[in-house]
Amino acid sequence: MLSTIIAAMLPLIVVFLLGYRAGWHHDFTGEQVSVLNRMVMQYAFPLNLFVGIAGMPRTILAGQLPLAASVFLIMCGSFGVAYGLSRHVFRRDAATATLQGLAMGAPSVPFIGSAMLPVLVGHASTAVAISSAVFAMVLVQTPVCMVMLAKSAHKGPSEQARLVPQIIASFREPIVWAPIVATLLVVSGIHLPKSLLNAGELLGNTAAGVALFASGIVLFLQRVSVTLPVVVTVAVRNIVIPAVSWLLLTLLGLSHEVIRTAVLSLSIPVGTVVVILAVRFGTDEQEAASTLFLSAVVSVVTMALFIACVG
Repeated sequence: MLSTIIAAMLPLIVVFLLGYRAGWHHDFTGEQVSVLNRMVMQYAFPLNLFVGIAGMPRTILAGQLPLAASVFLIMCGSFGVAYGLSRHVFRRDAATATLQGLAMGAPSVPFIGSAMLPVLVGHASTAVAISSAVFAMVLVQTPVCMVMLAKSAHKGPSEQARLVPQIIASFREPIVWAPIVATLLVVSGIHLPKSLLNAGELLGNTAAGVALFASGIVLFLQRVSVTLPVVVTVAVRNIVIPAVSWLLLTLLGLSHEVIRTAVLSLSIPVGTVVVILAVRFGTDEQEAASTLFLSAVVSVVTMALFIACVG
């Protein structure tokens, strides 16, 4: 078990620290990090998801539907519940509650999951879990957050404060339509040549490493301050949500493999999308960056704990 945990966690820690060191040595600026992230989101990750799903037999893909539904619904549900508690129970303002809800409900499954999960659950389950997380994040969480933050900040054109245009715009993103196209090909029984899929892997396999490297730089560039809201958010993101998900999926009687993959995916720390939106709308940037930093640091222990428990 220890060797499995080390195999899953060590690459994340090493690449993350290399990114942090690059930021410390001023090898990359914030603008250059944006370029790295754009390359990952526009090309590397879409190819990674497309190849992972397109190379999957139809019978295996059909068996992954419970996993896809679990990850998607829990991410969307936890985001909504977290926002409601932050806004109406703890009386935080709408913008702050929105970002806190996103931090709790949006783990960095696309970035960290693509490096960690294949070692633990295999490539087929990894592709499905990441695609489901991407759909939840890009089609639901991010559009809703952008609309709510735009209304709170009174920034941007009126179109930015409407939900439907945001969702339509999301479907134009390669990271959304690439896994959808791959799924349709598999369902239709269309098999792409292996040589073509291997060509896509060449760039797709760089997604996790570049994304983690860029995240390390982001953490160095942002100011960090550990406050009570930050600690609460990290505790919910890293411990409470995966633990409650484990209990809920067990009560629903899902298979061990589905529960294992879903819980490990949902134990991943806060996604960088929280910091990106905080900076874009000028809202609680320090809290967002601090949450991202502390969640990443604590995840070394919490993720190893969940790997040991559900393994």
